[in-house]
Amino acid sequence: MDIKNVKNIIVVDDDRSIRVVVSTALSRAGYNVKSSGTAAGMWRLVESDFANILITDVGLPDGDALDVLPKLQKMKPNLKIIVMSARTTLLTAVRAEKKGAFEYLPKPFDLDELLKLVSNTLLVQNTEINNFPSNNSSKSIYDSGPVIGKSSAMQEIYKKISRIVNTDLSVLISGESGTGKKLIAKSIHDLSTSNNKIFLSLNIQFFDNYKFEELIKKFKDFTSNVINSIEDLSGCSIYIKNITESTSTEQKNFLNFLETDLTQLTVNNRKFIKPRIFVSTKSNIYNDVAKGIFREDLYYRLNVVPIKMPSLKDRFEDIPDLSLHFLKKYFQNKFIHRSISNEGINLLKEYSWPGNVRELENVIERLCLLSSTENILPSLIQEVLSEDRLFVENKYEENLETYFKNYLKRYFKDFDENLSLNNLHDNFISKIEKPLIETTLNLFRGNQIKTSKCLGFNRNTLRSKINMYNIEVVKKRKS
Repeated sequence: MDIKNVKNIIVVDDDRSIRVVVSTALSRAGYNVKSSGTAAGMWRLVESDFANILITDVGLPDGDALDVLPKLQKMKPNLKIIVMSARTTLLTAVRAEKKGAFEYLPKPFDLDELLKLVSNTLLVQNTEINNFPSNNSSKSIYDSGPVIGKSSAMQEIYKKISRIVNTDLSVLISGESGTGKKLIAKSIHDLSTSNNKIFLSLNIQFFDNYKFEELIKKFKDFTSNVINSIEDLSGCSIYIKNITESTSTEQKNFLNFLETDLTQLTVNNRKFIKPRIFVSTKSNIYNDVAKGIFREDLYYRLNVVPIKMPSLKDRFEDIPDLSLHFLKKYFQNKFIHRSISNEGINLLKEYSWPGNVRELENVIERLCLLSSTENILPSLIQEVLSEDRLFVENKYEENLETYFKNYLKRYFKDFDENLSLNNLHDNFISKIEKPLIETTLNLFRGNQIKTSKCLGFNRNTLRSKINMYNIEVVKKRKS
């Protein structure tokens, strides 16, 4: 490494305003900067040995920067390349990593974030840590993909995936129902060098016998003869849904399977490659471990790479792209074209989406079926969303009613003939009403006007109940 070039940086972007802003920020931070708006200009600057840090946009007027990255790295092995892109997709992030980029930076980005990234890159160079190995995979694999989203939450997931896609590390994917946990697992598999291997989605009960050789027949039977021999399992991926809902025995069996030394097996005189494990959970697995519900040793075995899927309400800016994707999917399946206006999209963005992306897909399909016009009317969207909202409300009401009925049955059974029926109504109402008021007050940060409106009380009644139950009211400011 030529130490005299450590503070020199090349910036390439066809947008002059971005070049100026980035170059100015770097110059003020003490770096020497040269810039270009074309791939040809980038190539000349790299050839001049001006710098060993290159910051470049993907889309340039005379070509795709990612296409020349392998050549640049072959010519300048110490060159660290930071890729900027407004094409904020998982495929772009993974493609950048596979082409040899040191880091991927989605647009728009904060200048402080860029400066921090440049500083960290210099530290890596000075300690002579190599960047991730490049992989000259076929470009066709990146042409399209199922994972949709440009939100900051999804960008963080893309960056994590790009770093681990070609490893054999176990991945623990958590998130609410309908957030796309299996989709992420399958995407990692499809984008990896093992994409020609089998992706198996299995129930944890499948591993009731952890001896691998004895599982072969079960694999074959379970997967309708997709598995013909042990060779088919070498390097495969295994996905297990809702791992925290398993029993202690199932957890033990699965742990025994994971601890089996599969490297002792050979396939056609070649070393067997252990399956890559993906597991998912809807619950907080760390809390389950703390409560003793889930095995701690299994948790640490699985939680090598944690990925937390955001709920749709936390990435509402992705709703337009997701909606368009599902509209296209419906058209491909049914050959019926539908569109949604900006007003309609805004209605979708205002909805809470308790069922997340899965619910959005179902709603889009329903809208396509029910709409009598090519452009789906906002009134129809309101009607369908109202139906979903009512369903959710009824679901929770039904669950609460069922729970309370079962609780009362147990209560009467436990006390049997010794049960005192004095003030039974008041006793139970107080046990329900107090936490209801406390929780609602907390929801509205101690605001009694909003709390009373939500509960259906007047303010005087609310104050009276607060005093009766000795509820502490703490007003909180929004953080």
